[in-house]
Amino acid sequence: MRLNHVALTVTNREESAEFYSTHFGLTQRLHDDDHLLILTNEAGDLLALSQGEIDFQLPRTNHFGFLVADKETVLAMRETFKAAGITETEFQESMPTRVQVLDPDGYRVEVYAF
Repeated sequence: MRLNHVALTVTNREESAEFYSTHFGLTQRLHDDDHLLILTNEAGDLLALSQGEIDFQLPRTNHFGFLVADKETVLAMRETFKAAGITETEFQESMPTRVQVLDPDGYRVEVYAF
């Protein structure tokens, strides 16, 4: 069994779609109507974005993550996030190497490697 999708309510679907496309490779639009935008990639990972009002303050432990091939990829992505002005919330260089950032709505997204 593998995780099929993550669904998020976002304040601006296009801004979120650009963020996840640029930084996480979810570049293909599988579905797009007035209620739902579903992004995917070659591996078939799905991210469903619904536009709406967000009123939350999640604990730091609430997040989702992307597994990458190696530590060097995590470090390179960390530099890309910094250059794009994306807020970093956590970083760990020891195993697993990981960086956690905030998406445009404040959801925590992690990139890690073992």
